[in-house]
Amino acid sequence: MTVYSKLSVLLLSVCMLCGIFINNAALASKTDNAVSLVNELLDEVSNIQKTEISIEQRRTDFLKLIYAYFDINIIAKASTGPYWRAATSDEKEHYTKLISELIADVTSSQLGDIDNFSFDFQSSIPKGDKMVMVSGNLLVPNQSIPKISVKWRVSTPDSDIAKIIDVEFENISMLVTQKQENVAIIRKNAGSFPALIEAIEGKLRK
Repeated sequence: MTVYSKLSVLLLSVCMLCGIFINNAALASKTDNAVSLVNELLDEVSNIQKTEISIEQRRTDFLKLIYAYFDINIIAKASTGPYWRAATSDEKEHYTKLISELIADVTSSQLGDIDNFSFDFQSSIPKGDKMVMVSGNLLVPNQSIPKISVKWRVSTPDSDIAKIIDVEFENISMLVTQKQENVAIIRKNAGSFPALIEAIEGKLRK
């Protein structure tokens, strides 16, 4: 092997090692960001729960968290299946707003006055290059179910961005459940996307 050939092999090996190192560092950064995002969200939720405010103010505060920590555009699209493509721009915008409000409303109602929960972190696993699964247990003392298994699907398109796109409670996906309900409503109404909007508006009025 000539000196030139040896040098080429050496340079190629160095480049490959650098590539592996950079890729691993990027994955580690995304994983860390995903875990930090979940912890920050739970801290925010805890602060809201510990503050004496009206039900309406609590819902408003939760809505702010939805917009800050969740990728609501991905959630809106994924939760309507193939019917998203057939919706008009106005219908998509209206639905995105409504589904954000519904998530905030349901979260606020389900938590009630619980203010002493904690999150027992278990693992954070990359799912491909653009997603991280953060898993753990939500510990809620003095409740009928004191421990709830939770998995957070966090979108990580690059090392600087992390947004939640789904939450699983005891292996039940929020996104999948919402999609099933939405698709059932649309099909029941002959493929009408406005029927879904009307149904969610009805839920929010209750």
